[in-house]
Amino acid sequence: MARSETQKISGRRREKEILDGFLHSPEAEFLAIYGRRRVGKTHLIREYCSPRAEIFFSVTGQKDAPLVTQLFHFKQQLEQTFYGGIPLPGLSSWDTALALMADAVENRVKRGVSKPVVLFLDELPWLATPRSRLIQALDHCWNTRLSRIPAVRLVVCGSAASWMLEHLIQAKGGLHNRVTRRIRLDPFTLGESREFLEARRAKFTPLQILELYIALGGVPHYLKQVEAGRSAAQNIGGICFDKNGILFDEFPRLFSSLFGTSGIHEDLIRAIAKSRQGILRDDLIRAVKTTSGGRLQQRLNELLEAGFITALTPYGYKGKYTAYRLIDEYAGFYLKWVEAAPKGVFAKGSADYWLGKAQTPGYRAWVGNAFEGICLKHTPQIMKALRITGVPTDVGTWRYIPRKNDSMDHGAQVDLLFDRADGVINLCELKYSQDVFQVDKRYAEELKEKILIFEKNTRTRKDVFLTLVTTHGLKRNAWSEDLVHHVVTMDALFEQD
Repeated sequence: MARSETQKISGRRREKEILDGFLHSPEAEFLAIYGRRRVGKTHLIREYCSPRAEIFFSVTGQKDAPLVTQLFHFKQQLEQTFYGGIPLPGLSSWDTALALMADAVENRVKRGVSKPVVLFLDELPWLATPRSRLIQALDHCWNTRLSRIPAVRLVVCGSAASWMLEHLIQAKGGLHNRVTRRIRLDPFTLGESREFLEARRAKFTPLQILELYIALGGVPHYLKQVEAGRSAAQNIGGICFDKNGILFDEFPRLFSSLFGTSGIHEDLIRAIAKSRQGILRDDLIRAVKTTSGGRLQQRLNELLEAGFITALTPYGYKGKYTAYRLIDEYAGFYLKWVEAAPKGVFAKGSADYWLGKAQTPGYRAWVGNAFEGICLKHTPQIMKALRITGVPTDVGTWRYIPRKNDSMDHGAQVDLLFDRADGVINLCELKYSQDVFQVDKRYAEELKEKILIFEKNTRTRKDVFLTLVTTHGLKRNAWSEDLVHHVVTMDALFEQD
């Protein structure tokens, strides 16, 4: 394969490995790929699979279009891909449509193929209109025909995370266990974001990329809007606060496209976003005024699968004490800054609003919390920097709340810890700083007390190592000496596997 073809895809090393195994399998394969909108699902499949396929058949569902329109588009693609543009009779059902596709594949394979035949059904949830029976027809066609053709590679894709989980990944009937491989496509990591921006000739310092990431996250389509030669603050201002920017009103559309119009997912996100340390399930139930049960857990699982939140079990507790925390950067930034901006900002189309806001103490305080969320998403990179990737390790958080009316007892919070099988626990302090971080006397006393509270209340027999994760490193002094065992800088967060 030409080197230039592979270079069209930034990052995605693990996903490309999965696709490589998918394409080179000796048997028919059925891949489901899902993830939030604008994360690059279609681009990945087209750019990676199309050049490596003997035949690449692709059809995309049209949102809210009726069955007759979806079938018409399917017929057009069949005509172009398999029949040289010769018109085909109209299609009346998905059974007829898929049977015709299977006929075309079988006839093509009989003439001999040296590479896979890729069948790509993009935005499957939109293709599967109500009462269309597409899922039943696809199940039947796959089981009786397509799965018996070793050259076939079926790919189904969708942005509607809840639909993909219900009908494919966790389905109890229909396509249950038909999927042979799956990819949950997440936004780019920091390292992948830098690679993506540099491929577009937009080079920034790591701190500038981090500031972009704090507002936009690693969504490729969002990062596409970044202009070279403008600072991170200037870019954020234009993308998020200008009336012509794509992200000033993206938030409501994002949730409706992923989860429909019920609104419960957005309610959950708003409630979770208000808690800096993460919110426990019982507190979340009270916040959104709903009841506990399988339906709530299903919604939380959908948000987890879509990459909006993470679930952390506090050290020493069982699953019922799981804390949910928002880790989607754009959602957090929108709720805190974009939604709260004066309406006149958007009416004037003024991107300069953010240049001033980004210099305020309020932003500097908030950005520290956002940095913590980014660290939680980059725990593999932190573990690599600590050289513990080969050590069995539990990743979690910890919080101690003293009993009421006990003025002699103090609480403590650990945002990230690594409980290692080699007899060590790394307690991580996550600190965003514009400059080299410095521990003063007061902060040193706080850290020492936190370690003592942790050791006392967990009764751990392991060695406790204090680890500082910060942007530019630590300025060593008398207060940090013999206190901070390890320092992980921002550069480590940009490492790729």
